[in-house]
Amino acid sequence: MGSGRMSQEDETERTDWARRSAERIIDGVLTAIERYPAEDRVALLHEIARQAERLRDFFKTEDDLPQPLPFEDEPPGG
Repeated sequence: MGSGRMSQEDETERTDWARRSAERIIDGVLTAIERYPAEDRVALLHEIARQAERLRDFFKTEDDLPQPLPFEDEPPGG
């Protein structure tokens, strides 16, 4: 079982993948709602922004928590 540590290259690749995926999701939403009435688009986009803030706040809270020590998640003798 690995240490759970990611190389800088792996982390960069994961970040790039996540950014591209998020862009595709947002582009898909914008494309899907472009024919909705303006009021519906605005309401939906406001709700998406509100949920994104909740997600950001969740990760901010998670970042403030103490992180596990190296190898702390490995079984004894592993």
